[in-house]
Amino acid sequence: MRLSPPLPEPPGIAAAVLWLPSRRLDTARAVAAGRLDQETADRLGYRALSESPDRAAPEMAVLAAQKALADAGWSGDDLGLVVHSWIYHQGHDFWSAPHYVAHGIGARHATPLGVQQTSNGGVAALEVAAARLALDPTVNRCLVTTADRFVGPGFDRWAGDIDVAYGDAATALLLDRDAGPYRLLAIASVSVPEYEVLYRGDDAFTPAPRSAYDTISARRTKLSFRAGGGWPKFVAVLRRSVQRVVLDAIADAGLTPADPRLRYLVLPRLSTGALSQFYGPSVHELALPHTELLDLGRDTGHLGAGDPVANLATLQADDRLAPGEVALFLSAGNGFTWSCVAISHE
Repeated sequence: MRLSPPLPEPPGIAAAVLWLPSRRLDTARAVAAGRLDQETADRLGYRALSESPDRAAPEMAVLAAQKALADAGWSGDDLGLVVHSWIYHQGHDFWSAPHYVAHGIGARHATPLGVQQTSNGGVAALEVAAARLALDPTVNRCLVTTADRFVGPGFDRWAGDIDVAYGDAATALLLDRDAGPYRLLAIASVSVPEYEVLYRGDDAFTPAPRSAYDTISARRTKLSFRAGGGWPKFVAVLRRSVQRVVLDAIADAGLTPADPRLRYLVLPRLSTGALSQFYGPSVHELALPHTELLDLGRDTGHLGAGDPVANLATLQADDRLAPGEVALFLSAGNGFTWSCVAISHE
């Protein structure tokens, strides 16, 4: 997705915020308590996961959005679009969390939208907002939020999946038709829908959430898929897809792989095992001579749909991206879709 054209200039990013709850779940203590074994903990590679003991996901999203608006000097009335993304329960059934977020920040003139595209939902929401800016001249400013809280009894953040453990957090990003401290240069995505089966397994369709099992288990469905012999082919598809979205994002941003402005490629907040075995080698084969790979998730865990914006907010907080430099943010969501976002520091 090339942003300029159709826009005269790539849209500005006025603010990017990662809102984390104060509580941390130490991995060593989780092992001692029997939540996971040491071998699994070593492959996961997280020092700790973030945990929200009380606030629901949409409440965290409002806090992240309020911080972003304050950072940019905006008000909720300035927004024409609010896009919220998530992957797990938002606190109520048959209810609109995006409208709650819009109401919570006073976005009285905005259209609230929900994008539920698993862990790639944050990027999908950003695509929706960018496309709205490109197509609708009446919308000048957009908000993209993500938020999730992975608590029991419905979810086991430590052992409910393979190669990932889940942290609670919210993110917020403000997209502006005018310039900001950062610019959204390009978004590239590729989907391979046949791999939705990894998170479905052999399970029958059910009439209501969690009616077959008390606790969601992606571990069970993934093991079922692996038992069928399809894992090696999936890994090959993963590697090709990662390489394709990275190269497409670079090209759509008007750059080349050897461009010295390509400073960082930031990986999703998955396990160190998955990053070192699958994602890292895929990127290294591309020969990006000036680009450093970053893994920023060791003290939070995987943040649902929020990894890319969380990674941008972390880069900004650490002042790691110099003016004129570009960072690439890799994202992946089950289904499967892989995306890469190119963002420059003005």
